[in-house]
Amino acid sequence: MSPLSKNEGAGTSPLQLEVANAIERLKSLHGGDEALSEVLSFGAEAVAGLRTLLMQREPSGLYQARRHAAEALAALRSFDTLGEFLRLDRDINDPVERLGEDVVVGTAARLIAQLREEWVFQLLLSLANCRMLSGVLTGLGAFRRPESIPCLVRALAEDELRPTAEAVLRLFGRAVGPELVRAAIHSVDPIRSESETERRARRSALKALLEVGVSRKEWPLLRPLIQDEDVQIAMLACITCARVGTALDRTDAACRLAVLRPRGNWLQRQQIDEVVTELAGKGGEKGRETIERGNESDAQDSR
Repeated sequence: MSPLSKNEGAGTSPLQLEVANAIERLKSLHGGDEALSEVLSFGAEAVAGLRTLLMQREPSGLYQARRHAAEALAALRSFDTLGEFLRLDRDINDPVERLGEDVVVGTAARLIAQLREEWVFQLLLSLANCRMLSGVLTGLGAFRRPESIPCLVRALAEDELRPTAEAVLRLFGRAVGPELVRAAIHSVDPIRSESETERRARRSALKALLEVGVSRKEWPLLRPLIQDEDVQIAMLACITCARVGTALDRTDAACRLAVLRPRGNWLQRQQIDEVVTELAGKGGEKGRETIERGNESDAQDSR
């Protein structure tokens, strides 16, 4: 769309017309960034027009202009407007429109977290419980509130959300330990096989646990994972064992790695050898001897 004409601007002041034209230029795919600076120069005068732009649905899925509107409203500290937008009921069936809407909602959720008020946290938590988005998780993480930890742990099951969830969980430090332990040992329905998504969530939980630290009190709950069928989960459990397990646990872990090693790929074999070396230095010598015999056998087979 082109800037407003004189007829379209009839009945408005010159300032209002300038603001409207600047906001219209936000819709340009090429000049939107420059127009954003211009819009901000009008201060509070631009809020009403930015609100109108933000609230408009965009069936095409193009989100750039509305994302700029959310950014401008945050810069102008119009957080009530962002909150109004985030509370809208959304019944969008078209996947293209939904994709664009999610980008705008995620941006608004991330930006509104600049305002550290209770109503903002509750709004973000409500959004996360209905539809998790990366921006919503980032916004929740800004508050460092323990009530958001279960929601963040659930996000580990979503491929597109996992990197954000892992990053936010790390910010909580040891406070996330209990929830991550529960996620790592999550029992699977015995009448069906564990899905790859469920395995990835458990791997992610174990990886995050290693980063924030595992207590000796938590270790007995994780010990059975040494025997997990998934090579990566079992290996992560063995790494955890090397840090907090007993001498007997470390021997068991080293022996388990010796069994897993032939099933692993080249990178996993390298990682297993490193873990076994660490375990051997803490009493897991039996497993190291087993792996060394396996290495000799591999070398003979390759001749």
